[in-house]
Amino acid sequence: MAKNKSVSIVIPCYNEEKNINRMFDELLDFIKTRSSEFEIIAVNDGSTDDTWNVISKYAKKHKEIKGINLMGNFGQSCAYQAGFDLSKGEHILTINADLETSTSHLSKVIKYLNEGYDFVNTNRVGRWGKVQRKISSAGANTIASWISGIKIKDLGSGMKGFRRVIIENIKLYGEMHRFLPALAHLYGAKTIEFDVDFKDRDYGESYYKGHKRTIKVALDFVTLAFLLRFAKKPFSAMPGRLFGFTGAIVTGLGGLACLYLFVLKLMGQSIGGRPLLILAVLLVIVGVQSMMMGMIGELLMRTYFESSSRTTYVIREIV
Repeated sequence: MAKNKSVSIVIPCYNEEKNINRMFDELLDFIKTRSSEFEIIAVNDGSTDDTWNVISKYAKKHKEIKGINLMGNFGQSCAYQAGFDLSKGEHILTINADLETSTSHLSKVIKYLNEGYDFVNTNRVGRWGKVQRKISSAGANTIASWISGIKIKDLGSGMKGFRRVIIENIKLYGEMHRFLPALAHLYGAKTIEFDVDFKDRDYGESYYKGHKRTIKVALDFVTLAFLLRFAKKPFSAMPGRLFGFTGAIVTGLGGLACLYLFVLKLMGQSIGGRPLLILAVLLVIVGVQSMMMGMIGELLMRTYFESSSRTTYVIREIV
């Protein structure tokens, strides 16, 4: 694979005024030793401290640094997406502003990308935290691996590397940044993961934790399962097939029940007070609605792909 490809480094920031300046200094020292073209994109996600002033100061002084100041606190996923949208590098790297993972590991991320890997993940060894958090994180990693089919030890590591083709086909909504490895795997990305040392942050605290976060992650797993099932091969389970088949079965069962009641009526039996009559009518109505929902889904799917010029495939490269 060709070496010395341009690199974009995206850093989401929220109340990191005492960390982001040290991160900039380390990154500037790092890129001095590299021959590739670099850009550092720091995204201020509505910080309430002096984070943006620090970013702005460095951006005005160093041409390699670009600052994005979001109007409010939109969340880490939106911060990542803003950085991805502005990035121009052939390789896109992410790193947290808290310095919990040393910037020295970036060279290994770039090395793997240059060797042909599409996605590089890092596993934080010796990660701090209470036993409860360790168990919940391990459980989340296990569930995500089971759903997506990708064997990843650390979904939440901030240091990652992507080829541009992967980033161009990923759009982050809600808080789906946690599942970037699974989303990359969705398009058949060639993936590798390696261990990195973990160091507790010197200043501030993490703002992405708590019981609400656990609930959000649990709900996001449902979305992840849906995306991975239908987004990779959207026409293998088209709405018309899914809802149409289900609707046909339900309608058929309702029709059989109606036929049975009709025969009983011909035999002179009363069917007006039978619960089966209500169930039969309900099955027919639900079945017809399901089939109509499938038809509407077909129109929405075709409108989505044709109006957005998206394709149902991803090209790795053309020679």
